[in-house]
Amino acid sequence: MTTFNTREESDALIITFDSAAGLNDFRNDSLRDALYDLVQSRPEPRVALDLLKIDYLSSSGVAILIGLKRRVETRQGKIVLFHVHPMVCDLLKVMKLDRYLPFADDEHTAIASLRPVSTL
Repeated sequence: MTTFNTREESDALIITFDSAAGLNDFRNDSLRDALYDLVQSRPEPRVALDLLKIDYLSSSGVAILIGLKRRVETRQGKIVLFHVHPMVCDLLKVMKLDRYLPFADDEHTAIASLRPVSTL
C-alpha cells in the first residue's frame, strides 16, 4: 500500500506522498481516511501538501484533495499544494481548481503562505 509521510515545520504539517499510485487509487480508502483523520484531529490545521512525486491525478486523487481541503476549512485551517508537477497543475487549472486549491513553488513559500496574517 502506498502511504504518505508527515512532519511538522514552523507550526505547519507537511504531508509528502510516496508515489502517485496511492493518491490515485479509488480503492485506497485507508489512505484517504488517514489523511482526513490527520487534519480533523488538529485545531486550525495548516497543511502543506508536497506533490513532488505526483505526476498525474485521477478523479480519485482530485476527490481526495477536495475532501481534504473541505476538512481543513471546516476547522478554520489552511491548505496549500507545492512542488506541483506541470501536468497536474494544468489539469487543476482546466478544472478551475487552481482557484480553490492554492499552489506554491516550494516548501518555504508554502509554509509562509500558511502563516496567520498580522492584524497590526
